[in-house]
Formats: sequence, structure tokens, C-alpha cells
Amino acid sequence: MRPSSLPAERPGCPFQRLKPWPDVLKRLRERGVVLAQGPTEDRSAFENRIGTRLMALYRDSRDPACFEALYVLARPAVLRWIRSLLNRELSHLDPAELLQDTFLNVFRYPSAFREDHPASFRVWVRTIAGNVMRRACSRRQPLSTRELSLELYEPEDHDAGPSLAAEHGEESHRLRAAWMLFLFLYEKAFRTLSQRDRRTLQLVEVEGLSYRDAGELLGVGRSNMKMIVFRSRKRIARKMRLAMNGSVVRPREGLGAA
Repeated sequence: MRPSSLPAERPGCPFQRLKPWPDVLKRLRERGVVLAQGPTEDRSAFENRIGTRLMALYRDSRDPACFEALYVLARPAVLRWIRSLLNRELSHLDPAELLQDTFLNVFRYPSAFREDHPASFRVWVRTIAGNVMRRACSRRQPLSTRELSLELYEPEDHDAGPSLAAEHGEESHRLRAAWMLFLFLYEKAFRTLSQRDRRTLQLVEVEGLSYRDAGELLGVGRSNMKMIVFRSRKRIARKMRLAMNGSVVRPREGLGAA
């Protein structure tokens, strides 16, 4: 197989989704990644292996193109897994929103990823998704309702009509581009935080630790942990606003957070 050629594609092959990123595939080859399904691999194992190597490449390079390729490759499987967890009691949760929050955390905390085995990314992203779902359950009401006459209530109908569905289809590409820009600006602002603040957000928002447990790991009291998280989120939001208004986000070199 020539170095620049793609493996022979099969129906539903992951490379059908990765063809828009030939440079990313080239970099995987340069890392010694075999871009063909092995004789002992089924499709799931093959996809898990490529996803793990893509995540490692994104972790090491922080290249948005690597993240976008990873998202396109892994999105269907992660979404299926999230939907499989949403039983009747959790039917009020939006799987698309949970998926977006999951990949937002993947984008924000790539340094937390460890490439221990071919399915490392699948295990890691499912852990993140589980934490996202747990936090969503703790802060949301089971159903949203609207008041009717005679003080009756019924669940709101959130299904879009035909016209809205058409509009959403037309705007999906622009929304995806806007989300990628949002992730890029967030990651840029996140890097300006001190090492302690980045580690604090990782423990609380990705690994799902309580303020008390995270504080014990960092040697910080619970009340101080809450303040660190609050201030870090405010700093990120402020720097993102500055960046979107055309200002420059500058790193705070050698400074710790108050």
C-alpha cells in the first residue's frame, strides 16, 4: 500500500468518515498506526483502536483538526451508548446535549487521557459521559410543564414541526462550525490558567469529584476549592468574551491563581 493511499473501504468503514482529514491520517501513519482492520479485529475493535490513537494525537498536538476527526469518528458510538443509559426515569435528558457536554470535556482536558490499551479512549469517554449524565440528573427537573386552564398541566411538546426541522437542517453546518470555534476559544483561555486551576477543573468537571474529595488531593479546603472553581470559570468566560470581541488572550506566565 502506498503511504498516501487509504485502506480499501468496506461498507460503513470508519475511513469513510475520516476522508476529509488526509493530513491527520498521514500523521497517524507516521506514528506507526496500522490504518487497516486487523485479521482478529471486528469493526468495533478497529474503531476503538483508531479512536484511541486519534485521541493520543490530539492530546500531543492540540490540533483542532485531530479533534474534529476524532469527534466525527467516535460520535455515533458514544451517542448510542448514552442513549442506551437513558431509561424511562432519565427520558427528560437530551442525549444530544449530553454528547456535546461529553466532547466539550474531551476537548478541554486532553492531558488527562492515558493510552494504556487499544480501547482506552472508549473507556475514558464513557467515564466522562457518565459523569456528565450524573451531574445533569442532579440539576434538572424530570419534566418541564406548562400551565393550562383549570390548573391542569401537561408536558411541553419540544418536537419541531416540518418548517423548523428544515431550518435546523440548513443551519447544522454553521452550528457545527460555531461549536468548533467555541471549543477552540475555550481551550485557548483554559491554557492561560495556572497549573493548579487547570488540575482543579479537571478533577471537578471531568473526573466528577466532589469539592471535598478534590480538595483532599490538592491539599485545599472545601470552601477554597469552590472559590477556585468559581474564579477559574469566570476567568475563562472573560477571556473568551475578549477573544470574541477581537482582543488577545494572553497566558499568565508563572502566576498562580488567587
